[in-house]
Amino acid sequence: MGVMYDYFSAASDESAATTIDLPGGPDGAGAKLPMPVPEIVRRYGRDGLREFLRPQLRLAETGFHVVATKGFDSTTDLGAIERILTGVDFDEFLARPRTSHAVAERDGGERLVLTISDELQGVLARVEAAELTAAARRWVEEQGSGDTDVLGGLLHQLAELARGAQRRGERLYCWICV
Repeated sequence: MGVMYDYFSAASDESAATTIDLPGGPDGAGAKLPMPVPEIVRRYGRDGLREFLRPQLRLAETGFHVVATKGFDSTTDLGAIERILTGVDFDEFLARPRTSHAVAERDGGERLVLTISDELQGVLARVEAAELTAAARRWVEEQGSGDTDVLGGLLHQLAELARGAQRRGERLYCWICV
C-alpha cells in the first residue's frame, strides 16, 4: 500500500495535532472517485485513471485544506526540493526548529503529524510555476526514477496549499500513516 502523506494547513500546532485521531487523517474519507476503478479504466484508460488519482488540493470534509499523496516524504523529498529551489544545505534545512517537528504521534510512530518549516512554506508560496516544473525535472533526474509530470503536479498543488495557508494565516503540516 505504501506510506500515505496528507499535506495540510492548520491555524496552530494544536489544531494540526487533532488530525492524528481522525479516521483517515486530515483528508478523512478522501476524495471520492466518480465511478468504480474498472469503469474509469474501461472509459478513460490507464492514463485517465492516473488523472483521477492525481493529488489535488481540496477542502476536506474535516475542514482542512489537504493535498493527499503517497511516497513523497515531507523531510527527505521536500528537503531535496528546497535545496533544488534555493540551494539551502540539507543539514541547515534539518536544523530549523519547525522542520519535521512532531506535534502528534501514535502507534509507535506509524502515524505522525509533522510541521513543515516556515521557510519552506514561504518558498513554496512564492515560487513560480516554471521553477516548480524545473525542480520536479531535476529531482527525477537526481533520483534516477519517477514521473516528472506527476511530481510537477504535486509540487504545484503544494505551492497552492502554501499560498492559501499564508492568506489564511495558517502553517503547513504533514500527516503520515505507514
